[in-house]
Amino acid sequence: TKAQPGTVSVDPSVIPLGSKLYVASTDGSPDYGYATALDTGGAIKGKRIDLFIGDAVGVSNFGIRQVKVYILE
Repeated sequence: TKAQPGTVSVDPSVIPLGSKLYVASTDGSPDYGYATALDTGGAIKGKRIDLFIGDAVGVSNFGIRQVKVYILE
């Protein structure tokens, strides 16, 4: 799968690949929104996810933060 907006890397022992998700901010900043667990990252273990963000400025603005992940299906 090609990484694109809405693609999330997960630990498949925690969130099954193919799961539809909603990623909500916990600090009042805008939510990431709807996403699909389509990848496994080398450093993604346990209750961590990696969100696809298309450009360096967006990555810098989003940063590393705690989020709440809702598994929709």
